[in-house]
Amino acid sequence: MVNPPRHKQRRLIRFVVALIVFALGMKEQLQISLNNSLLTIPQRFVEVELLNKNSHQNDNVKDYEVVTTDYGWTTKLSKNATRTIVMGEFFRAVLSHQNYNQSAWQDLEKHPDPSRKLAVFLDIDTCLEFNYPTYQAKQWWDNMEKDHPATGGFLNHITESCQYIQRAAKSPALLANPASKLVLIDCSGSPRYYLSTVCGKGSGEFLRTLDSPQVVTAYVSVARKHARSIDIGLPPPAIKPINLTSEERISINECSERKYLFSFQGNPGHGRDQMEVLNGEDDVYVNLVRRQKYVKDITVGGNDAMNYADIMRQTIFAAAPRGDNLFSYRFAEILSAGTVPVVYADGWLPPFNTPNENNEQAFNWSECAVFIPESDYNKTLILLRSIPNSRRCKMQQCALKAWERYVSSRAGWLHGIIDSLPYTDLDASEREREESFSHGS
Repeated sequence: MVNPPRHKQRRLIRFVVALIVFALGMKEQLQISLNNSLLTIPQRFVEVELLNKNSHQNDNVKDYEVVTTDYGWTTKLSKNATRTIVMGEFFRAVLSHQNYNQSAWQDLEKHPDPSRKLAVFLDIDTCLEFNYPTYQAKQWWDNMEKDHPATGGFLNHITESCQYIQRAAKSPALLANPASKLVLIDCSGSPRYYLSTVCGKGSGEFLRTLDSPQVVTAYVSVARKHARSIDIGLPPPAIKPINLTSEERISINECSERKYLFSFQGNPGHGRDQMEVLNGEDDVYVNLVRRQKYVKDITVGGNDAMNYADIMRQTIFAAAPRGDNLFSYRFAEILSAGTVPVVYADGWLPPFNTPNENNEQAFNWSECAVFIPESDYNKTLILLRSIPNSRRCKMQQCALKAWERYVSSRAGWLHGIIDSLPYTDLDASEREREESFSHGS
């Protein structure tokens, strides 16, 4: 038998390795689905653990019964209930969750059971997200589901949700067990469109509803100082994720070198202009360009004339600076490339974290991202060059795992939320501080 040429042997070996890595990934996904908790990542596949060690051992997440209310999408009036595309994806993820109980809400409203711990999600839209999946769509309703069309103005479906939030928060099904949580999804970027603002105008009763230790708001964009102790962050949806090949994933696992240490392409403003001084070194790529020139590239089906995806594939760290609001869609896209986000957004509450940085968190973002004060853009390269190569590699591996497990889909959102819920329980001192905060003292 004639042996194949060496280059074909190497290609065959890489193909077999890719299959093994894929199989390991599928095995992990199956285990995650079966256990509804994150497992320690195999050492040979990636050397970092995404979650706090205590979180790996925390069985509390298994105890949550996932339920939905019966106010909109689960009723015969479903077609009349407006729904953004991103909330449609999230709601379907809720219905597909292994712990979902379709009839639980109705049953428990009639027969409250203090032994059952619930993670409750509304079947009404509370998510003001009009850039996904089409960034800067011509009409705000273009990102609404066609089977659940918009009615009235762009805030209409949010204002309609206010009554249902109050109704769910007062339900005996929720109140029977103090450990049960009603989770609200708030996708708005600006404080003036938060649920607390839109629904709370002139309504002290609604604000008292949100002050309940059983009501958790998951924010895509909120400052720590504006969130309550039990609220959590949520990752933005990726507008145009980078789809890595199997070989590119293997190269991250093998700690292969990339061309750029740091990169950024995007609109100037909000302090981003300061990155221009970072240019001039061979391993740095900064391209400040007006949004009008690249907006078509970053939409689904765009031609990527600026090579955004290719640059991202070749960089270790990439900037995710704040824009008009604290969050950046780039944060998710950077993770999808196995690249480490460098966040410039003072006070932004990271995904699946609670506001108190001194508390134990479900997810340790310092393993996967770098956070730099907005006043220190000029120190970026000094900081990044001080990170050893071995540490950079682990951060890239962590970033890719964060993307796959939590950020790439709304099912990931759901897993992250449920994993975070045990960390939203207040102890006595925190509850006293929360009550003091809510009363404005």
